[in-house]
Amino acid sequence: GLATATVQVEDNFERAWRRVGVALDRNGFTVEDRDRSTGTYFVRYADPRTVNQEEPGFFAKLFGAAAGSPAPGRYRVQVKGEGESSSVSIFNAQGAAEAGEVGQRIAALLVEELR
Repeated sequence: GLATATVQVEDNFERAWRRVGVALDRNGFTVEDRDRSTGTYFVRYADPRTVNQEEPGFFAKLFGAAAGSPAPGRYRVQVKGEGESSSVSIFNAQGAAEAGEVGQRIAALLVEELR
């Protein structure tokens, strides 16, 4: 299967959970929901590279979006405590491993923030 974008952090769950929240905040993610019991942040990410470009046919896209197509830019960031360290994994809105470019970028960004 596809490799999940996962980051290892030398922090216990408590610290990792807090630091991931701060990292997301600082980097243009909108945390729409969080579930501490499962270590999951539900986030929306606006890619700075596309935000400022003219959207092609905004209304066409708004009303013509295929039903059931995944919402763009929604991800789950899950923190799992493993004793004194933790892993942070990126999933798409459906909860499947996000191994694509965005998943890798989010992971890279967290590596920078959390080291």
